[in-house]
Amino acid sequence: MKANTADVVFDYQGALSLARQLWALADEVTHTAGTRRDLGDQARINFTGNYGDELVSRLSVEATNLTQVANGLRDDATAVAQMWKEAMDEENRRIYGRHVDDMKNHRSVLDSIGDFFAGFHYPPEPQPVPLPHPPAFAPTAECVRY
Repeated sequence: MKANTADVVFDYQGALSLARQLWALADEVTHTAGTRRDLGDQARINFTGNYGDELVSRLSVEATNLTQVANGLRDDATAVAQMWKEAMDEENRRIYGRHVDDMKNHRSVLDSIGDFFAGFHYPPEPQPVPLPHPPAFAPTAECVRY
């Protein structure tokens, strides 16, 4: 059994939907961090001494943590989009392979003799698909068709 006989099992729409949701959640975390920062700035006015220092320290840690979470979510969204691209490229390679096999299987004896002298020319291989970009993560290609 050849590897190109089966389609790639991958949820293309679901993957890009997940990437969009992760990116949106990162935006929400970033927005929440900004709101918390603004509220913290207002609260610091009324806190002095040890309590003020503790508040400033906690707000700094929280801001760092929220930034890391938002960046992690964006990295995950980009990784899911990369998986979509790799699955699409693999599916296109398999479709191309099936097409080439079909062409070879339907060549006549006369064609084969002509190929011996002139060579057999394959169709061009599919080009890699572009990576979907945030925040829309729209599909950048469809599977090739022959």
